[in-house]
Formats: sequence, structure tokens, C-alpha cells
Amino acid sequence: MKNFYLILFLILAVGNVCIYKTIFAPEVLEISVMNVGKGSATLIRTPNKKIILIDAGPDASILRALGTVLPPWQRTIDAVILTGAKVSMVGGLPDIKSRYRIQTPIEFGTNSIPYGARLTLDAVSIKIISPATFSISYGSTSLNISSSTPAGTYISDGKTVTKIAQ
Repeated sequence: MKNFYLILFLILAVGNVCIYKTIFAPEVLEISVMNVGKGSATLIRTPNKKIILIDAGPDASILRALGTVLPPWQRTIDAVILTGAKVSMVGGLPDIKSRYRIQTPIEFGTNSIPYGARLTLDAVSIKIISPATFSISYGSTSLNISSSTPAGTYISDGKTVTKIAQ
């Protein structure tokens, strides 16, 4: 009987720590520059856990890339922002639509939303400069993303931007 109470205590303690970490976790912006071959795709997870995808890559390889940065149960993307009309930026969109529910599609470079426009979602400001080139601002930090930005995950707490070693 003592073993039962010891195991129960350990389970409750671990559960308590997990809940505490979730509730009191610092608000951070997570930016994943994904490797999708000859194309571009960047996933942003805002401090309030909104999911924004910028560009859709050239083909179905975007699904593999999204599978590495999103949990398997995540099937909703809050916004998809397309920075241009080239296949390298929009080719994977039909594959994304077949697997994920997209809340808001946004296309830059059109008459309605010209380049240089700034979009603010969930305390994160995104400025699309040109196709596949944009700036993401959160707090006092800013990160410029282009085709030369190394793939990987970047974290910002609003004061600094750090690349996570992978």
C-alpha cells in the first residue's frame, strides 16, 4: 500500500510541475525557418500560441517540414501569408489545404495589400518587404528573414533573439 501512495504522489507531483510550467511559462515568439528545398516557408508561433505560416514552399515537402515543427494533433493554421506568386512560395498550398484548416489566407503584392505593408497579429508585427523577404518584430526585437537566413528555430522574449541549436 505504501508503494501505491508513493507512485500516486510522484504522478501528482509531475502533473503539478507540468501545469505550473504551462501556466507560468514566459511569453516567447518562436520562428521556424524551414528547409523545403528550392522554396521558402517560415512558421511563427506567437506568444499566445497562434500559428502563422509565411509562404508555402514549392511542393508537398512543406508537409514534412510542418510535421517537424508542429505537434501531430495540430490541424489548424491561424494565418497563411503568401509573399509572392512564384511556385517556390505557393506550390505547397494545395497540400497544406488538404491537411490543415486555414483560418485566414493573406496575399501580399496585390493591389489590396502592397509590399511594405505591416500586419500585426497577436503582438507580433510582420512587414513584407518583397517576395520571400520580411521582417518580424516582437517587443524591442526584430528579425529579418530572407532566402539567405539559415534554417532553424529562433526564439524571442521581446528583448533578445536567440537561435536554438539543433
